[in-house]
Amino acid sequence: MKQYSKRTAFIHWLIFLLVIAALYLGHELDASKNTAQKLSMFPVHFLIGDLVLLLVLLRIYFRKRDGEPAPANANPLLNKIAAGTHVLLNLSLIAVAVSGVATAATSGVIEALKKGDPNLIPDFDKVDAKEFHELFIGIMLLLVAFHVAAALYHQFVVKDKLLRRIMVRRF
Repeated sequence: MKQYSKRTAFIHWLIFLLVIAALYLGHELDASKNTAQKLSMFPVHFLIGDLVLLLVLLRIYFRKRDGEPAPANANPLLNKIAAGTHVLLNLSLIAVAVSGVATAATSGVIEALKKGDPNLIPDFDKVDAKEFHELFIGIMLLLVAFHVAAALYHQFVVKDKLLRRIMVRRF
């Protein structure tokens, strides 16, 4: 097998786009002082996080079911690093989503949403679970940066066309 299945590749890029959207909304939620605006953004942020969690689990399933390409490198150590990075990326995405659910569940924001009252939106700086959410986001971003750097190194330095393996439309 030379490349990932099209559905695995599609899910990969969909997760990428949804994570960008979730990060943007999370940043806007932190920065905004407008509680009415926050009240309308929280459900979208939660939905995106839930979708990311579901899609990560689906991608893991399809990656196992459909198979995956052989390692790109002949160096066994680099192959182990690549495999470990993929596992850690998946775990970090799951941890971000689960810690987001924990943050929502323990903060009181659900009550604010149920009542439609922006004045009930809690101060998230006082919510312990949010610290874990932010920690896992930081870990995820470091892993994504490493993942992207490795992919670009393969594509432009090694020139082994590694990116073809994860593209939906093969070039």
